[in-house]
Amino acid sequence: TEVGPCLGRVGTMEDSSALAAKIGEAIQVLQAPQTTPEVRRAANEFVLQLREHPSAVAASVQLAASAAAAPPAVRFFAFRLVAAAAAEGRLRPEEPRTAEVRSLLVDMLLQSTLSASGNLQDVPGFVCEKYTQALAAVAVYCSEWPAGWPQLQQQLFEVGQRSRTHATLVLSFFKNVSEVLQSDAASRLSVQRRKALSAHLRDSCQELFKFLALVVASLFPGSPELDRAAVLLVTELSASVPVRAFLTADLDAFLRGKLSDVAVRAEVVQAFTEWLAKDVAKDLKEAPERMMQLITTICQLTGHCQASGSLGADDYEVHRSMAVLVRDFVECNKPSLEKRPELQALVYTAAVNFLRYPSICVQFEAASVVPQVLKAALPEPRKGTAKVEAAAPPAWLRIKEELMPLLFLSAFKRVPPTFDFFALPTGYVQAMEITSELDAEEDLPGVQSSIKGRLRETMAAMAHSPAAVLASLQFLHETLPRVFAAPQQDAAAFLGFDASLVMLECVVPNVKAASGPQAVEACGTLLGAVLRAPLPGAEHEGRRLEFLGRAGPALDVLAELGAAQGRAEVAEIAPLFNHLFSVIESGSPELRRKALASCISICKAAPRAIRPVLQALVEKAAALLKSISDEQHMLCEALVAASTAAQNFEQQQTLLQNLLAPLVSQWGPLTQSLAAPGKLTNGLLGDRSELDAAHRLLLCFAACFRASTVPSRPDVIAAGGFATPGTDNCGVIVRNPAAGVASAVLPGLASLFRAFHTSFPSDAGRMPAGLDQATAAKVVAYSCALEKEEVRALTSSLDTKRNDEADAWADPFPPPPGEDPARVLQGRQLLYGLRSNLYKCLGAAFSVQDGVLTHPELSAMLSTAFMEGLDCAHPYHVELQLRSIWLVAFAPSGLQQSSEALRRSFAAAALPRLMAKAAGRLEECWRRLRAPEGEPSGNPVLLWAACTGTVMASRTFVELASSLVMHGGVPGKYEQMASGTTGGGGGTTAGAQTMQAEAPERQGQRRKGKDRSSGGGGKQMSDGGGGPTEPMSGGGDGGGASKPGQGFAGIVFTTGEVLEAVQGALLASLRWQDPKSLGHALVGTQAAAVRLMSGGEAYQSLRDVHVSHPEAPQRCMLALQAVLRPLVALCASPPEAPGGDGALHTVIGKPFFDFFSPEKQQGQLAPSPFAAGVTGAIWPILWGMCQIFVQVCKKSQIKADAQQVVNFPALMEACQLLASLRRSDQQGVQSLLATMLDEGADAKMKRGALRSLIRAAVDPDAAPGELLA
Repeated sequence: TEVGPCLGRVGTMEDSSALAAKIGEAIQVLQAPQTTPEVRRAANEFVLQLREHPSAVAASVQLAASAAAAPPAVRFFAFRLVAAAAAEGRLRPEEPRTAEVRSLLVDMLLQSTLSASGNLQDVPGFVCEKYTQALAAVAVYCSEWPAGWPQLQQQLFEVGQRSRTHATLVLSFFKNVSEVLQSDAASRLSVQRRKALSAHLRDSCQELFKFLALVVASLFPGSPELDRAAVLLVTELSASVPVRAFLTADLDAFLRGKLSDVAVRAEVVQAFTEWLAKDVAKDLKEAPERMMQLITTICQLTGHCQASGSLGADDYEVHRSMAVLVRDFVECNKPSLEKRPELQALVYTAAVNFLRYPSICVQFEAASVVPQVLKAALPEPRKGTAKVEAAAPPAWLRIKEELMPLLFLSAFKRVPPTFDFFALPTGYVQAMEITSELDAEEDLPGVQSSIKGRLRETMAAMAHSPAAVLASLQFLHETLPRVFAAPQQDAAAFLGFDASLVMLECVVPNVKAASGPQAVEACGTLLGAVLRAPLPGAEHEGRRLEFLGRAGPALDVLAELGAAQGRAEVAEIAPLFNHLFSVIESGSPELRRKALASCISICKAAPRAIRPVLQALVEKAAALLKSISDEQHMLCEALVAASTAAQNFEQQQTLLQNLLAPLVSQWGPLTQSLAAPGKLTNGLLGDRSELDAAHRLLLCFAACFRASTVPSRPDVIAAGGFATPGTDNCGVIVRNPAAGVASAVLPGLASLFRAFHTSFPSDAGRMPAGLDQATAAKVVAYSCALEKEEVRALTSSLDTKRNDEADAWADPFPPPPGEDPARVLQGRQLLYGLRSNLYKCLGAAFSVQDGVLTHPELSAMLSTAFMEGLDCAHPYHVELQLRSIWLVAFAPSGLQQSSEALRRSFAAAALPRLMAKAAGRLEECWRRLRAPEGEPSGNPVLLWAACTGTVMASRTFVELASSLVMHGGVPGKYEQMASGTTGGGGGTTAGAQTMQAEAPERQGQRRKGKDRSSGGGGKQMSDGGGGPTEPMSGGGDGGGASKPGQGFAGIVFTTGEVLEAVQGALLASLRWQDPKSLGHALVGTQAAAVRLMSGGEAYQSLRDVHVSHPEAPQRCMLALQAVLRPLVALCASPPEAPGGDGALHTVIGKPFFDFFSPEKQQGQLAPSPFAAGVTGAIWPILWGMCQIFVQVCKKSQIKADAQQVVNFPALMEACQLLASLRRSDQQGVQSLLATMLDEGADAKMKRGALRSLIRAAVDPDAAPGELLA
């Protein structure tokens, strides 16, 4: 069959018959299984073009009315076309043909012409459903019903009594009307129209319910189709009709009666869920008896869950759904639950019934209900009220032994701290016992890990309850001797070794000072017992070391208690470190690493406990340095972390210098030697001793720089000598003890950085310079072949884990023929270690700040050595650089110890070049992947790694660029301290002042009422009435606040070159094909637009102070040119999908398709993630412009309507840009603008109108008649 002619030949209403024939022919072609692909494609294109044809509505109505001639599938499609035309505004209420369509559709029901024989039972159900959707769409969009069509409802009620099919169609009509009002497409309606329809459904619901009861119970009882339609109607009306209205009509009894019907059981449970999974406080107040009766009925239904033995799948599903219903009811009605003890008892009884159900999955759902009920029954005193005694459990609350372990399957962190009578250890032991055989089952993997996590949450929530903590410690003290005596026996009836260690890790770290002296002393005794216990195997010792690494907070609490009682040191600290040092000295490599990791954790978490024994600890550890080579860096990190306990700059600096002096003395000559031409390549291919030494030093320096932290409290900074004498706001505010070492190491880092990337370019398209062909080929076998760890990192970074491929590629790059495989493998590992730790060491050096940011040669290094590594690196190595170096320095909390002037100069020196180089390099990588001839050939892993690495690097780059515009805007806490301000009095620059909003009041004049200094948006005054602060980055009312001193947005938006570079980076990333990068870039562009429109103060949304600012109109033009124009261009030309046969398609093809494809939700099409992202980016711009336009009109004393937009250039140009979108026109934009300026429309309505415009422009064409959510 051929499909034709083309639509252009059928252009008038007179040709609608021919068009109808072609539509029927095309649908039949699509339905026929024998149709060839070419013909099917032509038919599909024909169908998709129908939306724009002027005669499509007339043809579809003609087909819909041809009950005898048209096949059911064709009529179904015709009704879809009619519904779509009504929803999209192509059937206007005032047109004569619309009245004809209304009359025709109603007559199909009133005169039974929907069926050729007059018997509606002959019409297939799917056609009937689509017919009611078309009738509902015409009634909503193309009439003034109910006011302009008052007879319709009565006519429907009368005709619905003729047969069960008539009644089903009437109920489906009202269900579809309610569904249409809740969809996105309803944004096309005016606010008044939408409210009128909702009010009519709400006000006339009793009349509708009477009709429902009549046809279901009296006229046509026992009809499955009618019962289903009634249940679906009740479910849909729940969104607009209060629960008490359903109860008045006794519909709860109707639903309860249908619960036994398997055919509609799921719909009945959904109806109950829609009733109760929302706040019903008003219903409880106005109809208390009926509401309690309903809730009692629901809770009593759970009594059937006590049946013994195996139940069928249907019973399981309904019981699980009922458990979810009870859970959602509790979540949505917490205030009512707290006020009504009878409601607590009912819900508790229901949860207990579910907990006895013979399915662990149902128990999972029900167990989350119990903590909520307990919290309501045993509420905590509110803040500000006097401390009162814990409430006694009510009479109905009796936790039974068999139910206790099941509570560990719930979100137990919600349990109130007054819940001391619950035996946590016993419940944990029993929970581990009853789930020991479930952990490996396919439907419940990791159930015991979940229980262990619940125990951690529980102990954290109950840490301030002395009775609970002490009881747990005593239980462990009694239990552990038996466990340690026979750790190999993991009997099901008793707590095993691993489970006991988990409990230790949950209880001991949560011992606080508030737990009481008795609990703290018991914790010390328990630690001593754990240390002294002999263990038979290395695996048991490893678990003990892991636990000891988590005991740091408890040791610090012991030190605090000892100091209060006059004890100089913690008795357990010396035996603890003796044990750790003994393992480090004589243990296996694995145990040595665990002991070193525990040392680091304890040194960081227990400064008060370490301070009295610091000197002895350092001396013992320093003696071990020479005996361990591979783990030197871990011991260095532990020693530097321990030194911070001194809280004395001179002492910490002396320790660092003494510790690292030998390493620094090796570093200079070593890097000078390795920087010589050919030295690195010769070392890799020959003697690797110098490379090994460089790797070891990099590890040590990076560890020391990370561990060398400065105090955060101003008094400790002053007392410890960390403050910089004579600070002039041009350098660091707080001195770092590692500054001297970092300053000495930095030049060597720069020379090694440059030499390394020159010698080992990892880009497949680059060859090492200055080498003969044979030597270069040998070097490429190392530099371009990824090491196993790199392949594993690339594999685990995918959206869907590719462990199977990682295993298959365990050796993706075999050594070249004739080479020693072990030596090649060791060389690749060494090269990867050098590269990654070179980046980490540089990032850690930047985090030291003192001595690095003030280094006289840093500016030259930033413009040369530290940027050259981006040009010749594999995209995965680009990602390593971005994450290890630049995300450290430019993180939201980065460089807080530096003055604003120093932060600004560093950003100005680094960011423009970094953004340009990284964006250019990534653009080159994407260009290669788009062009098949440019993709690396040969090893398929190399191609796959290039794709995945490019995706990873793009995401990290966009993360960095977005963070720069989203976080920051006020001076750092250290600078505020140094300048003597607490609220941000001084320390601003002239550039920042230009972005500052003018103060809404005179200097020194306080605002009435609430203090709005952090969120009001005006200029903040210092205590002495000084100048303005840096711009605040939002506020508590939706502006998007950042904490003081965090981020670089204040610098970015006051430095033109930096702002241009960051904006260019975000716009460049909009062209890349990775959906996650694109989505994050849209968020970043939105933040940039709001920053520009708010003068740099907010990044999420504008506030009133920004809208009324005198410069607001000019800022709109800036946001329009910098952000809105590129976004509209992106909509016009989005990134193309990756080729279906390339490696890039394998990596991101499915996510890309999902990102640009609308999702179907409950039979309706939701916007694609791309459309939602673009809408989110444009929304604050358009909303802000409209608000500013309203303010401008108010000042000019003119009405803010669409006719005045010509006097507001920014909004006028924005409308023109939106009108240029695909499937958009001036009329549609005018409708959007009218909605945006309508004072009666809420934000949801306005946002829905914008979303409809954007989704029409960027989403694929919906199938004709497809309903949009």
